Amino acid sequence: MRKTPKRMLIELPAADEIDSLAITTPRFEVRQFDSDIGERKADLEYSPCKGQVVLVIVGKKGTVLAKRKGAKDWTLPTGRIGSAEDFVQAAKRVAREECGVMLRSLELAGMYDVVWHYSDISIKRLHIVYAAVTDDDECVPEASKECSSPGFHREIPEAALKDIITRSALTDCSGK
Repeated sequence: MRKTPKRMLIELPAADEIDSLAITTPRFEVRQFDSDIGERKADLEYSPCKGQVVLVIVGKKGTVLAKRKGAKDWTLPTGRIGSAEDFVQAAKRVAREECGVMLRSLELAGMYDVVWHYSDISIKRLHIVYAAVTDDDECVPEASKECSSPGFHREIPEAALKDIITRSALTDCSGK
């Protein structure tokens, strides 16, 4: 039985931004994910944010994946949405900073209500998933603190598919 933390940090966009998404994307389902991190404490050393952007970027050479510094597995590019950014700005910034690619097009593909349960706090954050296309054929990341080696992949590595957010985002973007 999981211990329930005494506090929850909720990081969500403003109500008018959520309304705007609902108006421009009728019949959109918000999926929910809960993840128990275990006994690890949450790292709260970051600027306030209003959500997370997850990108499925496809180019001529395949799908762009990133490897976080210190991580051994590939994952989709992702980053926090700054409190003064809109979702599209954040998606373009993450693609540029984390992967070094410019986006030709973006299409909203999913919204996930994600809660991570750490030992000291739970964090609830809206994830905005975009299907994106790039004409770039090489990844040249800017001075990213998070990502050490992005690249195009013809096939998604099996290890990346173990993550439920990655697997769900790939599925949601497959028909876009």
